[in-house]
Amino acid sequence: MIRFLFFLIFLLLSCQKERTIYDITFTDLQGNKVKIQKPEGKKLLLYVWTGTCTGHTEDMKLINKHYGELSKRYEIVSLAVFMTPQDVKEVLKRYKIKPRFTVLTDPQGKVTDLVKLVFLPSTMIFGEGGNLLKNYPRLPLKELISLVKPHYVSLCENFSPYPAFNLPSG
Repeated sequence: MIRFLFFLIFLLLSCQKERTIYDITFTDLQGNKVKIQKPEGKKLLLYVWTGTCTGHTEDMKLINKHYGELSKRYEIVSLAVFMTPQDVKEVLKRYKIKPRFTVLTDPQGKVTDLVKLVFLPSTMIFGEGGNLLKNYPRLPLKELISLVKPHYVSLCENFSPYPAFNLPSG
């Protein structure tokens, strides 16, 4: 009987779904409880910071500045840990940051149940399934932007100024 009970407990524990970043409830700047939505066809760029870490204001200004490039590949969310929505609003106002990206708060630091905060601020990249792919100190802008592949359209494709060399399109 005890063996069967241990087997049942083991079976229940092994069948539980592993928690991902998309399962954690955070707070938005209006005080509402929210979860990060799974991005369609993109990875999640989670910029984690707190009011006492250095560099977060510069990093968030860079995210704003390069939002167009970054948002092609990433869903961008800023997460302020161990801060209330009011604390975050004050920081944004003080440093004149008007984020073009989602800003959430994690007053209790729930994200630490899922990932270790090795760096603060840090940039974490999550796959579509919610698995942590990379964890960087601060914001590795050059690396993140170099991963965003430009799409070039050649106007001269299949065209030569010499009619004999024009290739048929198709």
